[in-house]
Amino acid sequence: MVKILDRYILRELTISFILSIAVLLSAFLMQQVIKFSRISSETGISFLLLVKFSIFIIPLFLVLAIPLSVLISSILTFSRLSTDHEVTAIRSGGISLYRMLLPVFVFSVTAFLLALISSSVLQPMGHRYIRIQSYETLNEQKNLGLQEGVFNNLFNLLVYVKKITSGDTLNSVLISDRSSKDSKIITARQGNILNDPATSNLFLRLQDGHIYFESDDRSKYQMVSFSTYFLRLESVQSIESVRLIKEKWGLSLTELRMKIKEKKDQGREREYRRLLMEYYKKFSLPAAALVLGLLGSPIGIMTRFSSRFAGFILSIVIVFGYYIFDSGFEILAVEGFIPPVLAAWATVFISLMLAVVTIAFVSAERGLSLFNPVSKGK
Repeated sequence: MVKILDRYILRELTISFILSIAVLLSAFLMQQVIKFSRISSETGISFLLLVKFSIFIIPLFLVLAIPLSVLISSILTFSRLSTDHEVTAIRSGGISLYRMLLPVFVFSVTAFLLALISSSVLQPMGHRYIRIQSYETLNEQKNLGLQEGVFNNLFNLLVYVKKITSGDTLNSVLISDRSSKDSKIITARQGNILNDPATSNLFLRLQDGHIYFESDDRSKYQMVSFSTYFLRLESVQSIESVRLIKEKWGLSLTELRMKIKEKKDQGREREYRRLLMEYYKKFSLPAAALVLGLLGSPIGIMTRFSSRFAGFILSIVIVFGYYIFDSGFEILAVEGFIPPVLAAWATVFISLMLAVVTIAFVSAERGLSLFNPVSKGK
């Protein structure tokens, strides 16, 4: 009977977990589609080419979504078991709450390992892929999508091309350069887009033109003439803006250790503490899945929601509070008030203590049926 119970709870947890991940992933991808549309309109890069980066952004999503999904599945599973009085029947058969938590623990450990792999392995892999493919993607774009006779958004430039001949020659070019604090206007008779494989940079080579610099008060300007001028395009940085993985998130453990040592040797304390926090959170964020899975079980029994949507909302509130506390500890660590290792693990330990207290509370049959839609007479 016990093995049947374990399989039953694991099945319920797995179904709720998959549904939660699917819902969260759908919302995440919809947000990315909007972002891709904006990047495509600003840079002229094909929207379909941007979409292929989505799969390499997902590891970051998983690190954040797995703990939430584990909590949701745990709360929903035990809330339903409690509402249907299955928990009462199980305990009357001599099976304690602690024994019922065994499949939850196994499930949470599996989720922890999945989140850990996403954090320490898949994130760096996705980061490296995007860095390499961003340049190749742009290099494949013929003229970077520039169109004749209209103003084109090209990264941080506004470009007008009167005519494109011979496939890649830009004629009568007008550029508004917004890459620096001082705005400037560039005109040129001709231009070509070149690439430098050694540095993975793209350049706009302009010929026979002028550069107009405007003063801050707009009372005067300077003009410089050139026969050949190379304008570097912020291509890699721009294409990487489509990802949610910041560079520090995409670093491997070895790369993080190297950067931590580098910042410490340079005496840059804030950046040193920030990177040290990131190193420890490679492990503490996945560990949240393990702790929240155990925390959700007694909460589910206490709340006894008849609606899955209500349990989902409660899970969101709990995880939101978790990340609020986690962000607060991170700020304290970056400012030097507490050690980074303590800040990275503080919320995990607080959640663990709360899980232990609530499990003991419910196990002693003193649990309150919060938000219980079932009357006492039933």
